[in-house]
Amino acid sequence: MNYKHIFFDLDDTIWDFRRNSKETLLELFEHYNLAEAGKEVIDQQDFLTKYYAINQELWKQYRENNIDHQTLRMVRFERIFTQFKIDMPHQLVKRFSDDYLGMAPTKPHLCDQAQELLDYLKGKYELHIITNGFSDIQPVKIASAKLGDYFNVVVTSGCTGYKKPSTQIFEYALRQAGAKTQESIMIGDSLEADIAGAKNSALDHVFYNPLQKAHKEEVYKEITSLKELIEMF
Repeated sequence: MNYKHIFFDLDDTIWDFRRNSKETLLELFEHYNLAEAGKEVIDQQDFLTKYYAINQELWKQYRENNIDHQTLRMVRFERIFTQFKIDMPHQLVKRFSDDYLGMAPTKPHLCDQAQELLDYLKGKYELHIITNGFSDIQPVKIASAKLGDYFNVVVTSGCTGYKKPSTQIFEYALRQAGAKTQESIMIGDSLEADIAGAKNSALDHVFYNPLQKAHKEEVYKEITSLKELIEMF
């Protein structure tokens, strides 16, 4: 493999979104006393499970251009509070959303073996990020996790107007990096965004599947641990 450029997704590929988001939500759960905020006592884990389902569905709608990022930010919390019969005024919902967006990106936790992988790849390849995350949030994550020195080009959907899996965001990233398709590879944890977009753009790709989710997609490479990439490159 004669790769010169490696493009990474950020959330749940390098930056541990699950862990960082969970820590933040649990802190807010306590701060806002959500256990006692509904008509019945609310279990933390039940709250998290249902929130993640709502959030995942709204991110799918965002990726498909059915909602904008401001709608996503507010509606996910409005829906979870409604589901648990939490009567929270609009301004308080907005404050909760703002608190979440202010706290979560400052969490520094990386995915397992991400640090070792980046240390190994740095200097050997040009490393870049393509993310559907918000342009005002992703730089905070990168700074908080001390990732800035690893990546040459960071492309967000907010700065381009395009979202993975559209070919436009990949073409933009390749131009920004001065990279050719045949010397580049994309690594990400989402079949719908990262892998579909790489396929559409004729890019080699690696599906990072740590939870070993069953699927029927044909992929160029599939891994369950980032450590496997050290052996690959």
